[in-house]
Amino acid sequence: MIINDTWIMGEKTNMFNNDQLIGILLSIAKPEIHVSRAANTNIGYRVRIRVNIRGNKDFLLGVQRALDKKTIETTFKEKEHKSRPRPILSIGGIVNLYKLCDLMPSNLPDAKGNWGTLKQVVEIVDNGEHHTLEGLDKILQIKGEI
Repeated sequence: MIINDTWIMGEKTNMFNNDQLIGILLSIAKPEIHVSRAANTNIGYRVRIRVNIRGNKDFLLGVQRALDKKTIETTFKEKEHKSRPRPILSIGGIVNLYKLCDLMPSNLPDAKGNWGTLKQVVEIVDNGEHHTLEGLDKILQIKGEI
């Protein structure tokens, strides 16, 4: 296994290489697509997409450093919430998700079969189609809710 060394705050730390990062994303990352009611939008619904990775703190911080090298911003929390007091790394924002999807090879299957769905929804959101009823319908069809 090849791990790149990097220095952070005077300490030598390890960082995942590109292939390892892709393996992590294919196997344990969980893409999430939420459609919820929102009275302050034109069509009455809001679409939120993000990717969550759960694991121990050192592992998640290593993934965060590897993604940071690719200019993909993440949010690390030591405690997800009160009822789930374990670490979580979240990737949100259309620019970050677009970069993340661009990083992922399209010819490899993922553990849960969610990356293809996420890539389609990111494309719809990136084009601004999620603000229309037709775009919302496309997203709901991709999710299998209609």
